[in-house]
Amino acid sequence: MFNWKTALGVTMFAVSIMGTALAQAQTPAAKGGTPIPAAPASPPPIGEPVQTTATYGDWVLRCVRTGDAGTGPQTCEVVQTIVLANQTQPIAQIAIGSVDKTSGLRLTVVVPTAVSFSKQPFVTGAPGMAALFDLTWRRCLPGGCYADFPLNADTLKILRARTEPANLVFKDASERDVTLPFAMRGLSQALEALPK
Repeated sequence: MFNWKTALGVTMFAVSIMGTALAQAQTPAAKGGTPIPAAPASPPPIGEPVQTTATYGDWVLRCVRTGDAGTGPQTCEVVQTIVLANQTQPIAQIAIGSVDKTSGLRLTVVVPTAVSFSKQPFVTGAPGMAALFDLTWRRCLPGGCYADFPLNADTLKILRARTEPANLVFKDASERDVTLPFAMRGLSQALEALPK
């Protein structure tokens, strides 16, 4: 099963290595053709964490500062990790956030790669009920398949008002419906805390 924390750590490590390699590759040469060593990256200022989290019920507000040594812009999202009963590894993640300050909020899900694209995934209030909204498959990577949906004011209002769990429904590779419930407790407060 895919470990989200390990994948995030590996991704952040790879990004930092690529950034260091790129910085060294772009270092100008001195007048004799000898490269000038790159200045070491300064560590983030004390008191400025690269990543912060805050828990609101079943949701986690996660903010990460990007760029060299975590001095770039901050991106934040509200995340819930779905773990099935009697298991310790996550089966899926649901996140709400925006790519940048000018784009609207999107709900993004990540599920295991053994899925069928014969039908779009959707979110429903209860199994067997009509969909609240349909998501669109975007891509599959070795660690999971991604689908998303742009959230407008009406959809956000529906999600914030829910007290009962909602359900993510998609088809697995055998064309069977998979229903993953996710809790709504704390979502409204987490969205309020999400930096605008």
